[in-house]
Amino acid sequence: MTDLLIIGGGAAGLSAAVTAKSLGDSVLVLERMDRVGKKILATGNGRCNLMNSGSYRYPDGFAFAQRVLTHAGPDMQRKFWHSLGLFLREEEAGRVYPATLQASTVLDVLRFPLEKDILTGVDVKDIRRKGEVWEADDGHRVYRARRILMAGGGCAQEKLGSNGSCIRILRKMGYPCSPLRPALTQIETDTKPIKGLEGIRVKATVTALAGGRPVHAESGEVLFTSYGLSGVCVMQCARYVDEQDASISLNFIDALGLDEQGMQKELNMRIARLASAPAERLLTGILPPRVGQAVLNSAKIRAVHLENLSEDMIHRIVRTMADFRVNVRQLKGFESAQVTRGGISTEVFSDCTMESKRDHGLYAAGELLDVDGDCGGFNLMFAFASGILAGKNGRTAPWEVEG
Repeated sequence: MTDLLIIGGGAAGLSAAVTAKSLGDSVLVLERMDRVGKKILATGNGRCNLMNSGSYRYPDGFAFAQRVLTHAGPDMQRKFWHSLGLFLREEEAGRVYPATLQASTVLDVLRFPLEKDILTGVDVKDIRRKGEVWEADDGHRVYRARRILMAGGGCAQEKLGSNGSCIRILRKMGYPCSPLRPALTQIETDTKPIKGLEGIRVKATVTALAGGRPVHAESGEVLFTSYGLSGVCVMQCARYVDEQDASISLNFIDALGLDEQGMQKELNMRIARLASAPAERLLTGILPPRVGQAVLNSAKIRAVHLENLSEDMIHRIVRTMADFRVNVRQLKGFESAQVTRGGISTEVFSDCTMESKRDHGLYAAGELLDVDGDCGGFNLMFAFASGILAGKNGRTAPWEVEG
């Protein structure tokens, strides 16, 4: 019999296990993959952006995430990591990383205290309560505990461990679940307007449109790919894309610190100075050459010299720079997504302990809940926070009062 049985050896599960063990509980982590923490190793391009000290950014589940982080926010998490010997460093926009800038360091400090408390290759199919005892069944063996934590993640990147199994178990038990969709993922678009741009990065304001109307905008670096668009700002717009009648607008002028009027003035000055030059030189030094050519193509500017550009042509060029439009085909799927949008309703769980309000001794934490954040460490921060609270179970951990 174990005090706390944890299904899922990711960020939420491991932080819960370490916390509960620090309070004297016996713990057992059951992980479906051949090792724990694979998704941790992939975060932040291998650097592990484990939290953010800035304003909270949770497009879905904000109120619940905020309450959870009131109980286990950045200050508490810093104490948690310090107790494990992990030094941190903060970079731009409040992003916090391990001082080593290696995700493997984060995983090491989590798994080392649990070397005898982890079983890998265990795929739990069902859980049930018998009296005051919870049981988890993998089809071969039954594991028993006084408390059980569901921390198996969402559906994003199954190759790293998340296949939605814990969500399916909880749904079968009658727990409400909002629709599951990939979030923070790349967008597949019509490739004709961006042909030849693969691998080029450019600063822009990215606006997601539905039926031609803007629904969300982000600024940052856009990466052109063979299938469409990527980059943090694109991925943060993905959740707002309705694939039925969606398009993406790229504004290249914003990143230059100009408005359309200022850009038109700049182009007129260039035309006056370089009148006999071919039109394709007009945007040299403003945009990468191939991007500039794509803008001219979309503006339907054919092979002419600058002196032959009409006012209407110049206006079309400026408008295209401010609204380079590509139609959306579909979002990249769960295999590419960083996080799952949707999940088990948070209304059924306590924001103080993560315990179910329906079933005593049943807890849930991390990505399987209907909370998801933007890039920048917000998703890992919620996973660690909810895991810590589940492990504490209303108690005060030793590292909260030390120092």
